[in-house]
Amino acid sequence: GQRGLVCGGVCCDEETERQLQEKATKNFERLVKHHIRSQRSHWEQAANMYKDYLLQLTRQSENKTLILFSTVYSKMSPLSREPIRELYETIRLSLVATDRVPLAGDDLALVTSKFFRNLFPVAYHHAIHSDILHGTERDERTGNPADVGNRDFLSDYKNCLVHTYTDLKPFGMVPQQLSGSLVSTVSAASVLLRAIREGAEVLLKLEEVGVSAPSCRKALLRMNYCGSCKRYNHLHAKPCAGLCQNVMRGCLIEYVGALNKGWSTFTEAIVSLISSVRSTVDGIEAEIKSLDAKLSNAIMHAMEIGPQLEKQVGGRGRSHFPSLSST
Repeated sequence: GQRGLVCGGVCCDEETERQLQEKATKNFERLVKHHIRSQRSHWEQAANMYKDYLLQLTRQSENKTLILFSTVYSKMSPLSREPIRELYETIRLSLVATDRVPLAGDDLALVTSKFFRNLFPVAYHHAIHSDILHGTERDERTGNPADVGNRDFLSDYKNCLVHTYTDLKPFGMVPQQLSGSLVSTVSAASVLLRAIREGAEVLLKLEEVGVSAPSCRKALLRMNYCGSCKRYNHLHAKPCAGLCQNVMRGCLIEYVGALNKGWSTFTEAIVSLISSVRSTVDGIEAEIKSLDAKLSNAIMHAMEIGPQLEKQVGGRGRSHFPSLSST
């Protein structure tokens, strides 16, 4: 039969070349798809592993904080457990929030602010108020020393303290600093996790790309089968490295084009974001690991200025506060 137009070998006519070209193209597409899937799997695994690691880190930090309160601030512990759990749960929800599954409820900044605002009455009543500290608090009904450790106090008393929180600033600058660093680091980590997943989704779409350029299909035929068409033993007559590189470079253009120019910018941003998130100074890991210490610093600050706080609270109508917890 008539020799094929691409290889011009005596063993392959045009129909044979067409079939071999189709085979070479499918093999190439299969190989590229395999590597894309492998790369996509790496991205997805990286996102899941880092997410699980951060969530585990928050649970460890939460346990440390609860233990700290139960041992160092034992009188505050019963009424502090739920706010602490809410704070950490919001951190976890903020980390895994996505565009498809947005954060439910209040955002992290609001929850952090609410945490300290609601912590103030507990800290004041159990760690600052001089009667409590000196054990002179008395039950109004019996006159005996009051057992205040596990009991809440009247809402009027609590509300009055909450309303004075902004003016008194009992925890100094710790709440503002903690809120700023916590929101910043959690947001950065959340963005990184979303970005990695979005990168995996881009690669998923790339699997649908195929080879359509005639020049590429012919080049694949030439690289893989022209030697055989010309009676060379294909096991020994391998195409040279330069030809293989040129064919791969030319045939991958369609895949690279599908990624568009934004991909290089995207990957550069990912690298920069990883460096920021993994920083040992102000990254998410350092922030979560130091959370218990920062909360303790806030309470210690309030205790240090306790006498001043008592005077300020007294000046705002302490005589109207019930001195004892409610039953």
